[in-house]
Amino acid sequence: MKRRPQSWSERFAASLEHRPSPALEDWRWAREGEEPVDPRAVDAAWDLVTLHASAEANQMNHAMRGLPSDAHRTLFPALVVACARVSDVGAFCVRSGNDKPWFPRDLAFVPGREHLDPDLVLEPMVEVGRTVVDFRLWLHVSAFARLGEDDVREVVVERSMAILLSDRTIGRRAQRDERYRDIELQQEGYLVVRFDRSELWRDPIGCAEDALRTLTETTRFDCEATVQELERAADGR
Repeated sequence: MKRRPQSWSERFAASLEHRPSPALEDWRWAREGEEPVDPRAVDAAWDLVTLHASAEANQMNHAMRGLPSDAHRTLFPALVVACARVSDVGAFCVRSGNDKPWFPRDLAFVPGREHLDPDLVLEPMVEVGRTVVDFRLWLHVSAFARLGEDDVREVVVERSMAILLSDRTIGRRAQRDERYRDIELQQEGYLVVRFDRSELWRDPIGCAEDALRTLTETTRFDCEATVQELERAADGR
């Protein structure tokens, strides 16, 4: 008997279950039957998480309404989840159109408090030259180079990635235009990643994590290389 094909939402849920978030891991004891010291702590925590989850869902839903296709509406929440998993609270920002920036997982937010300067920013549907980038990721990485006993210099590297959705059914001319646009983006300093829609339907979280991993490793490598170059130059003085 053939299995019923899973919808994208079911595959998305399966991906989340396969790669559980830190929040789910923190609550593993609840599924294993362990008792907290004071149940009121659990009640308060669930109230806080429920309120926060509701606000997050509203933000996500509002942002997804402005996206042009099911493929975009599949990859967007996957990118939000992937970025939030690897970012400190308050250090990941989503900017969507003219809407107010949204900081997923920022449970510490209270009215009147200024947000931190983000280290990671996600933006959907950004115009870059003659190309509309489906999703843009921007990452800020810093490190310190020791140039002398009392001389320490901060090194900052910022990189941007253009995430583009491709369609294998397009003709050769359109494929050639895509390659030209990729080259233009690379000349602007962008890392360029393209996902075929079939890849996206199979594993949206995996696609998002692959893109973020490429951006993170490249940016950190550039930052570490700059630090090493500065320190070698200082040693040779």
